[in-house]
Amino acid sequence: MIAQVGPSLVAGAVAGLGGAAAGAAAVRCAKRCFDVHLQPALTMAACMASGAMLALRIGADPYLAPLLAFGWTGVLISAVDLRTHLIPTRLLRACAAVAVPLVCMAAVLEGGLAGLTRASAAAAIGAALGWGAMHVIWRTARGGLGYGDVRLGAYLGLHLGLGGLSAVWAGLLAGFAIAAVVGAVGVVALGRSADHRFALGPSLVVGALAAVWWFLPPGIAT
Repeated sequence: MIAQVGPSLVAGAVAGLGGAAAGAAAVRCAKRCFDVHLQPALTMAACMASGAMLALRIGADPYLAPLLAFGWTGVLISAVDLRTHLIPTRLLRACAAVAVPLVCMAAVLEGGLAGLTRASAAAAIGAALGWGAMHVIWRTARGGLGYGDVRLGAYLGLHLGLGGLSAVWAGLLAGFAIAAVVGAVGVVALGRSADHRFALGPSLVVGALAAVWWFLPPGIAT
């Protein structure tokens, strides 16, 4: 029992302390890189909450590190999108540059070279599927969707692909379902017009985190 509780406590502590540090870093990055002012307390709380959720689901598993980074960068991406209605390409590139080595290291620790091969293929397929699905929607929407959301689809798919194709589809569908609810609330409760422009990125990120909870158990490389 103690052996099980110990790693969980360590994972929770890492998620909490790391979330606070990640929130502070996100505020600084948003201001210096994108001239976006974020509320420090709210940003830190969001990072800590996402970290706690992931630590609770994944536990003391090698994949906790890349998924924590995924949750924390998701907060930054969402915050910038909410403020600017844009998802900068350089932000997604920087996030991917952090994600790829973390996923590779976790795969090696979890399953050796065979695990790295499986995880690399799954992540690549997930990224391609996420990009492809969002690209089709972008073409169909005719201006109703920014191309930053298409690139975000690839970034989300990179992580969700570790849980299989079902996780990628579920994450994207959940994101659009959340966006539909948010849009309906805006129309009914806030009196916005049906064509009111709002940031899709946060809904996609939340949908992806929900898919992580359901589809990515510990030992996902095996």
